[in-house]
Amino acid sequence: MPGVAPAARASGQGKTGPLFGQRVVVTRARDQAGQLAQPLAERGAEVLEVPVIKLEPPTQKEPLVEAIAGLNSYDWLIFTSANGVTSFFDYFFKAFDDLRDLGGARLAAVGPSTAARLRQLHLKVDVMPAEYVAAQIANALANFTSIENLRILLLRAEAATPELPKLLEDLGAIVDDIACYKTVPETEDRNGAAARMLAGGADWITFTSGSTVEIFHARFDLPKLVRQFPRLRLATIGPETTKALAAIGLKPAVEANPHTIEGLVTALERQPGKREA
Repeated sequence: MPGVAPAARASGQGKTGPLFGQRVVVTRARDQAGQLAQPLAERGAEVLEVPVIKLEPPTQKEPLVEAIAGLNSYDWLIFTSANGVTSFFDYFFKAFDDLRDLGGARLAAVGPSTAARLRQLHLKVDVMPAEYVAAQIANALANFTSIENLRILLLRAEAATPELPKLLEDLGAIVDDIACYKTVPETEDRNGAAARMLAGGADWITFTSGSTVEIFHARFDLPKLVRQFPRLRLATIGPETTKALAAIGLKPAVEANPHTIEGLVTALERQPGKREA
């Protein structure tokens, strides 16, 4: 978070709290890590920020630019992450200077953080599924209204899974699946946190997306790390992230519910056990 240096978070902010004595690894992108690292440090944890991803523009920008130029032709815009909202509107405001140019499309969001980012722009979210996973947005839309023959602009990360557009198309929608950002590996260890993790392990490694799991594993060999440090436990923000762990033969000790940063912090607070000296 602004005003709090990673070094301060790494050593914890106090000698008390429900997570005192526990070392927690945060794998989020560097510019987003503080949203999770700060509340963990406030609860006494020793937080190691080991960002394994960073966000970049999509490989091909033309489809997004063309979609923005034709926004009036869409009935729904669907955002599956707060990153998608930020990236989309970065491009939108390069083309337009008035939110009214968004047209008359309804808005759907997966999860409260995505919805909150839209509301910061004073935009109404028409549909948000009760369960914060992308696949549930299709059911939520179908329960809200028929989407047969409606045009949907799906705005999300490059190389996202094909499950959601297929579900929408099965309901009769006409879907344009457009990347507005891509996730790439982060390999720089600016504060030495990755080296400390590899040398001494941790009590928890937290994952907030499937991509953090996949890229962390590619960089560090997660199953090997778990075998090397028996006390190490894994925590995920929700079922999509848990699926990514399952794909490499692992399962989390906890899965946040609700599937939010706050839910993840609370899930860790409720777990017993302090790190041995």
